[in-house]
Amino acid sequence: MEDFSALTKEFTPMIHHIIRSLSIYKNKEEYFQVGLIALWESFRNFNEEYGQFSNYAYTVIKGKILNELKHHHKYEIRTEPFDSFILDIKDPFSMHEETFAIDNILTYMEGLTLNQQRWLLQTYLENKNR
Repeated sequence: MEDFSALTKEFTPMIHHIIRSLSIYKNKEEYFQVGLIALWESFRNFNEEYGQFSNYAYTVIKGKILNELKHHHKYEIRTEPFDSFILDIKDPFSMHEETFAIDNILTYMEGLTLNQQRWLLQTYLENKNR
């Protein structure tokens, strides 16, 4: 384990550089931990055939941090709080106007066929043109 602690001291600036290059400004400590875990995984999985360890570690660390960014972004989008503008809350007066308009439409529907009644309701209530 002494090898990894020395490796951590050596590659800490690289992890910080990757975080800065990705313009991460929130939760830097969390992404630094992700970078350390990626460094550990690259240390465990490194093979001499891959080339230099520093290049391999850089690729693995940056990839893991990018994946974590993607997961955090998806989470933030899905758990975004409702905004009062999103909830279309109608005031009580507009609801009375709407029921009044529906009552007026129903009086005109008496002499219409079923298809004509559907067309009238869809055109007026659902704003359909055809």
